[in-house]
Amino acid sequence: MDPCGCPQAMPGRQSAGPTVVYHFAEKLTAKDVMEYGVVGVENTESVHRAVSLLLEMGLTGLPVTSRGRLVGAISQRRMLRLVRKQECVSGRVADYMAEEVVTVDVDDPLPTVSTRLARSEFGCVPVLLRQRTLIGTVTRRDLIRVYAERLRPAPLDRHPHNSRPSPENTPGQSLLTLRPDTPLWEAMDLFVQHNVTGLVVVDERMTLLGIITERDLLQHCLHPCSPTRTVGSCMTTDVVAFDHKTDLDQICDCMIERDFDQAPMTEQGRLVGLIRRSDILRSRMAAFKP
Repeated sequence: MDPCGCPQAMPGRQSAGPTVVYHFAEKLTAKDVMEYGVVGVENTESVHRAVSLLLEMGLTGLPVTSRGRLVGAISQRRMLRLVRKQECVSGRVADYMAEEVVTVDVDDPLPTVSTRLARSEFGCVPVLLRQRTLIGTVTRRDLIRVYAERLRPAPLDRHPHNSRPSPENTPGQSLLTLRPDTPLWEAMDLFVQHNVTGLVVVDERMTLLGIITERDLLQHCLHPCSPTRTVGSCMTTDVVAFDHKTDLDQICDCMIERDFDQAPMTEQGRLVGLIRRSDILRSRMAAFKP
């Protein structure tokens, strides 16, 4: 797949070319996009509290601190692997956290931040001041929001199309899907608005065509490309999907092994639902003891 960049579009002006966009990313740094203040857990808190926070805030990962100093991180994937092996999990966050954490400095350029985020299982990178003091975080969603603003065309340049997301009724939620001809900037807006890590791509018959994730968006935004890029040219077509009758443990094992946040559920090739790592973790919450 060709990588995709995000051109800057100013109101009332013609969209900038891809080379300008790449230069825009090089000029911004972590401090321009970061969230100041840290949402995290102390290493002395219970693992039950940490998992509750992950699920309540819809986060893929959290930094772990000790008296304000970064000492590690936890992730949904790591917690799911843990509860898959043990029927009862108790203790402190320090007992289960990852001690090696990818970080960025407050002055690191946006392409550096994007590259490290795309490779991280935690969904966020801690931001350090002078490589020592933890002052905030940057999430994949923070970067997608910034790139979407540059990719979004001026109002007069927008054209109506029939690729709006299609809400389908599924148990307990409305399922958002995309069409292949959905503009990339519109997909980015949906990621930010609905706090999702991935969206499924289907045709008018709900046949599964692919999936596009936060990581896909970041990989494509690292390099210049046409400002008219669509979801179809950026999505992953080799999708791991499950029949709607598949055993939950099998799905859980696959999510742990393959490191993806969600999987489409199908019936005779047609999309009928979506299961997320957080759904499975929430169903196993009773295993984590306060």
